[in-house]
Amino acid sequence: MSVSRRALLRGGIAGLTLAGLGGCGDDGGSGGKKTLRFAWWGSEERAKLTQQVVDLYVSKHPDVEIKTTYAAYDPYFQKLATEMSGGNAPDVLQMGDRYLREYADRNTLLDLTPHLGSKIQTADLEQKLFPAGNLGAQTFGLPMGQTTHVLQYDAKRWEEAGAKLPADGWTWTDLKDAASKVSAKFGPKVSGLSDPFGIEDWFGDWLRQQGKDLYTADGKLGYTEAEIVAWWKLGEEFRAAKALTPPEVTANTTLTPFPRKESTAEFCPDSTVGMTSWDTYGSEFALSHFPTAGNGIGQFTQPPMMLSVAKRTENQDAALAFVDFFLNDPEAGAILGMARGLPANLKIRETLASTLTDEWKAVAAYEAKVSPQLLPAPPPPPKGAGVVKTQFQRIYDDVMHGKAKPEEAAPRLMSEIQQALGA
Repeated sequence: MSVSRRALLRGGIAGLTLAGLGGCGDDGGSGGKKTLRFAWWGSEERAKLTQQVVDLYVSKHPDVEIKTTYAAYDPYFQKLATEMSGGNAPDVLQMGDRYLREYADRNTLLDLTPHLGSKIQTADLEQKLFPAGNLGAQTFGLPMGQTTHVLQYDAKRWEEAGAKLPADGWTWTDLKDAASKVSAKFGPKVSGLSDPFGIEDWFGDWLRQQGKDLYTADGKLGYTEAEIVAWWKLGEEFRAAKALTPPEVTANTTLTPFPRKESTAEFCPDSTVGMTSWDTYGSEFALSHFPTAGNGIGQFTQPPMMLSVAKRTENQDAALAFVDFFLNDPEAGAILGMARGLPANLKIRETLASTLTDEWKAVAAYEAKVSPQLLPAPPPPPKGAGVVKTQFQRIYDDVMHGKAKPEEAAPRLMSEIQQALGA
């Protein structure tokens, strides 16, 4: 049985005919049942697969009822903030790295540490992912999958333009030269590279290539104004070489330039590879790790989301048992497939690998190749990090449009960062 994204998006793996989707509802007085509330964010397609896992669990544990809700990312965290403040958090909830420290510091998440290896098995989970859910010696989130960053590029057009293809040890200068050649060959409607310099995530990879990071282990800012200036001046070099998408193309939020075929290369999380690009590029679509600035590729293993348990849950044992099932049960893993990137459970990942097709097969091969070079996930960023990410893009827009030089825009960003982090 092969597993492609399309097969899963059509409703899951054949052969697992499960109870109805759309939430379990009230038991209407079924009495004796333990009731859990489980909430997550994501697309409708992910929700269908997640609900199938919930239904599978309930079918095996008839003494448990699980009420489910899901939403898009922003509405999910808006609702969660209200529920947390009101002491009405879901028993089991999907958690993002930019919110974990905030909710843990507010004493709303259960420390899972005493239960690891007993009620929740962790021996088969990728260990590099764990730091993202840890604060000191405590664990507040467990990885639901694995992703890392990638450069997706149109290998055919690169070769036609005479551009040097990505290889081990290639540099940002190599990328600039290649993208410039592609722009010269196929421009002005097609550019070599989607402008990456307003995305904080890619800035973080560049920092790690120089031994730094976005944040320190204790939640402090990990870089200086001078490094923002240097990153954005590197962007100016790319722009001067005509290697980047022009501002009006970069700013178009209808997809991104690469799936629109207005760019031949673009950075992205590998869990999002192919959502729209595969259909337009097909087999000409290739994947590479990042170019380097000296100290490795700067990429890390990242859980795209984590599972947490509310500290105030009234059914702690049931919540922990469900978390263990979600992360470790082979049937659950087969249903979820690549819905949250590579499975965090390495045994499930190995079983799944032989069934993958299309872009997911390419992603799995890419992860296998790049894995030895990946850093462990960093600790959770501080409260306010989500605002910093937004401001990074907003202020870079002035640089991109030529309204401000990097030396003028960077101090503004630092001021915004200090306000967001309360520094």
